[in-house]
Amino acid sequence: MAALFSLEIITPDRSFFSGEVESVILPAKGGEMEILRYTLPMAVVLEGGVMRIGQNSRWMEAVVGQGFVRVDRDKTVIMAESAEWPHEIDSEKVQEEIGEIDEKLRRAQSMREYRMAKAQLAIQLAKLKIKDYKD
Repeated sequence: MAALFSLEIITPDRSFFSGEVESVILPAKGGEMEILRYTLPMAVVLEGGVMRIGQNSRWMEAVVGQGFVRVDRDKTVIMAESAEWPHEIDSEKVQEEIGEIDEKLRRAQSMREYRMAKAQLAIQLAKLKIKDYKD
């Protein structure tokens, strides 16, 4: 049996997940990162994208927005601007969001606006990816 640690995922509007897990793979600033029970304590910038949670020898996927991750020896806390399970994703709404973001990209007045729109687009595309995969 794999060593377990406590994982808590919090968004501004809810406690998304809380439980004992074997592993979590998340989109970090430098690429994907896996956290296990004895990962050294650290703070990490969370990128928006697909996150995988290993629990009871199964994998669950969710889409998370940008945020921060605090890793301690026995507990990891993820604070994200959003988090959704595949069954919570409305494909039509995501398609509408992608259209609006494309318009934001075309009208971006600064690099900051452009980067923010690109980050939003990445999250919406991740939603479609796991929604299509799970359906």
